Amino acid sequence: MRLKVREFLGAAVVLILIGGVCSGVWVLGGSLVTSLASASSEVAAAVIGAMATVLVGVSAVLLSQAHERRRSREEAHRLKKVEIYQEFIGVITRMIGAANQNLAIKEIEPGELASYLFRFKSEILLWGSPRVIRAQIKFESVAGKVDIKLLFNAVNELYMAIREDVGLSNFGLNSLELMKLYLNEEARSQLR
Repeated sequence: MRLKVREFLGAAVVLILIGGVCSGVWVLGGSLVTSLASASSEVAAAVIGAMATVLVGVSAVLLSQAHERRRSREEAHRLKKVEIYQEFIGVITRMIGAANQNLAIKEIEPGELASYLFRFKSEILLWGSPRVIRAQIKFESVAGKVDIKLLFNAVNELYMAIREDVGLSNFGLNSLELMKLYLNEEARSQLR
């Protein structure tokens, strides 16, 4: 009960302060207009010009600072996304590489994969774009299927969504080109 009274009193004080500031600005503005009306036109023009210059300068600084803070937040968000997605791509690359007999890459254990994918889904819930989330759901829906082209399409779509989410362009990338990076020429020709 006391907390609600304190909140109410705090809100009342803030409203009174805002009202006081607004009435002070109103009175000062009225005095300024009266003074400018009684002053000569050269003085009034100089005062209005100076006020406009100050107002534009302060506005530019405030807008610049707001833009810089937003850009800084977006960059920090992007770096976190890159970290999450880079680990995911590493796991998928490890799975593809383990299937290649010419590479000495250890196959990922099913329990390790399940644990990682659960953590990845938790991370994209907070950090991933809607397109990445939809592509992840599609990838999971085809992951157990026998059709390798369907699986490669889902992974390629997820890779493209990830690239877009971190600010990279997919312009000019054709079907399955991100997946074809991992394949030899013979396997690439089978995907056409």
